[in-house]
Amino acid sequence: MSNLIAWLYSYAFKHKIGVLQIFTKPEYSSLSDKSKRLIIININWKNKKELPFIIGHEIGHILAGEPGLSNYCGTPLTPNERRADLFSLSLIFEYASNQYDSFDEPFLFLQQYGIPIRMLDDACNLFKKHDDLVF
Repeated sequence: MSNLIAWLYSYAFKHKIGVLQIFTKPEYSSLSDKSKRLIIININWKNKKELPFIIGHEIGHILAGEPGLSNYCGTPLTPNERRADLFSLSLIFEYASNQYDSFDEPFLFLQQYGIPIRMLDDACNLFKKHDDLVF
């Protein structure tokens, strides 16, 4: 997981996005501030395995150019949240592909990378698109 987090931070820096890590209460979500091109990541998040997905999600908000602050709530309540979730899924898939990680099914991919189960249908579509899964 630490290699993935380092890769995501490097991705952010390459896209001129700053990263601030904070250590606060586990229930406090991470944020992105588009005006400052800054993501604020709570390293003490209650589900540590989900941190890479959250980092990708916050990067997605910045790169989408959405105005204002956004915080990770764990459910895609708006089209902007959904878009950030899909961006994170694709970003982690890119990392896994670059590492030559192979998975027989999307569910295992989600488990390995701490991606929320709500992304299962999207992961299936991503696998189909990249011909990494035979149905």
